[in-house]
Amino acid sequence: MNDRTGSDTDVLIVGAGPVGLTLACELRRRGVGCRLIDEYAEFPVTSRALGLQARTLEVFDDVGIVDAIIAQGTSIYGITFLQGERTVATVKLRLDRGARPDQPYRGVVILNQARIEGVMRDQLGVLGGGVERSRELVAFREEADAVVATVKDVETGATEQIRAAYLVGCDGAHSFVRKALGLTFEGETYPEHFVLGDMEVDGDLPLDTAVAWLNEEGMVASFPFPELGLRRLIAVVYPDAAGEVPEASLELFRRLIAERAGYDVGLRLSNPVWLSNFGVNRRMVDHYRKGRAFVAGDAAHIHSPSGGQGMNTGIQDAYNLAWKLALVVRGRATPALLDTYEEERLPVAGAVLNQTDTNQRLFISNNPVLRFVRERVLLPLMEMPAVTDAIVYRGSELGINYRGSSLAQDHEAPLRQPSPQREGERVRVVDRLAFLRAPRAGDRAPDAHCRDAATGGPTTLFDQFRGPHFTLLLFDGGAHAEAGYAHLASVARRVEELFGEDVETRIVVSANARPAAPGRDGAVVLLDPNLEAHKLYGAKAESLYLIRPDGYVGFRGQPAALEPLLEYLGRLYALGGDHCRRETQEKTNVALETVERELRVAFSKERSPIPFRIAKWILVLAVARRLYGTRWFWAWVAGLPLAGLATHLAYRHKTRGWTRPWGGWQDVEAGRPRSKT
Repeated sequence: MNDRTGSDTDVLIVGAGPVGLTLACELRRRGVGCRLIDEYAEFPVTSRALGLQARTLEVFDDVGIVDAIIAQGTSIYGITFLQGERTVATVKLRLDRGARPDQPYRGVVILNQARIEGVMRDQLGVLGGGVERSRELVAFREEADAVVATVKDVETGATEQIRAAYLVGCDGAHSFVRKALGLTFEGETYPEHFVLGDMEVDGDLPLDTAVAWLNEEGMVASFPFPELGLRRLIAVVYPDAAGEVPEASLELFRRLIAERAGYDVGLRLSNPVWLSNFGVNRRMVDHYRKGRAFVAGDAAHIHSPSGGQGMNTGIQDAYNLAWKLALVVRGRATPALLDTYEEERLPVAGAVLNQTDTNQRLFISNNPVLRFVRERVLLPLMEMPAVTDAIVYRGSELGINYRGSSLAQDHEAPLRQPSPQREGERVRVVDRLAFLRAPRAGDRAPDAHCRDAATGGPTTLFDQFRGPHFTLLLFDGGAHAEAGYAHLASVARRVEELFGEDVETRIVVSANARPAAPGRDGAVVLLDPNLEAHKLYGAKAESLYLIRPDGYVGFRGQPAALEPLLEYLGRLYALGGDHCRRETQEKTNVALETVERELRVAFSKERSPIPFRIAKWILVLAVARRLYGTRWFWAWVAGLPLAGLATHLAYRHKTRGWTRPWGGWQDVEAGRPRSKT
């Protein structure tokens, strides 16, 4: 056995499924070195997961593979639920692409997971990466500045020491990385079991609709594949008296369809290409990160397949982590940014587990009460378009947000009259209400149609977001004031000077032609004459939105003030270098000087009257809120009274001891009592 040592990389990724491939593609297109290893000698050819939700298609749009995925896949336009020969409900999933400007992809695209992985491997190759097969992680340890992993060649037994700045386990439900880190994986196992098979089905079944037969013994369903005649069959089964679960087979599926349909459906099953049994678990980790190692996808959470969330949630994990890892590895952010991966994704995993648990109990459970609710109440309701839209949106993952994240910040300046230099830029109450109803910091940034002012050609906001950069949208709000345009251009120019390629700026104007002021400054201008983008972003007045590389709003403000944005970027990222850090330090120094000055006054012999002192502390609070925002404001509110009480008692002890701590005020140095009034 030959051993190798000394291999270095930025990130070592374990597991080359959709999650590991997403992470590798995202790191490679950001110029970050990574190695992707997988223990399999050959790439899997079985379908396994097969449904891609709308948010995942948006991710693939950014990665550059969505057209290839859609070309190879097929869409389900409805699900028909049958009980015997009676149609219980036909749920029409209104999935017309482009039907809504903010959601370019709607519904579910069905594609064999093996083919999805093939498209992703091709893209990884274009980006200069690849998958190292027959490579198994057998041990790793963390050092001060790296993770040292021992990787074994499955075929030869030789080992290699790989030194990486970070390690990410995308190695599935039985994750070696998760177990080695000692992360808990608590949850429960459902009583239901599934059997599934991919096979040729000949009969009178629609090519674009799923069919599910329901009866007292359980459900059996059929989903179309893009390949003509090939379908996925999935059925719920239960252990017998001896605890045995029937093995998936062609004969079993023939019997289950005959029993649960209750009539001759005229289907001929043949040529199974994959058969599988699996139990259903509901489990998740307690942490997504431990030191320099992370887990993602099924290594972090597993749940019921009801609703098609598993693979999609894992891809979102990788998409969230990749840009943060890239910024840290490139020295453009501090390692503290990586803590936000768990902060943002752990609650999402919990919500997905709760959602799929509800789906499991309502659609799969054989409980008589739940079966009655499903067949008599829920399924008929699902025929209503409004209910269908709500269910489709819930499963699409478009509604996932990170509003509670430390990376999400809203900034609204007080309503005020316009300045003489910017006539017509006043923020009115109606403007603020529109802004409050718009996507908030932490929400997914919606798409919108507009035109490129330079070329006159059509474009979309997603076209502008595409790439590894932040995108700053500067909305003019429809004021059409040249001073306002000039202000937005100056903000764009300053941001580009400080952040370079990390932040790309776009001025969105509600006009049919490029305004004069931005034109003189060379800013990139998007024309929005129909106000589609302005309405979606609530920009009735001048506003700005900073879109993160993963398509979520990081910061937004009204009006488009530069200083709060720079403070945000300087506080959370290393973007802008010394400038942002210097400005933040200067503001911190101002706050410290204010506190020090007030303390000197508090201990002075000639103290101000109590109302004046209260006014001064209120001023300190106002300054603190202005400098640090609402995040630390309540800490100041709680802390300053305690500090004032401590100051009072210390001064009393210095002058009078503790004889009359709550008596009338006595200025010992002056030798005369002060009036309580």
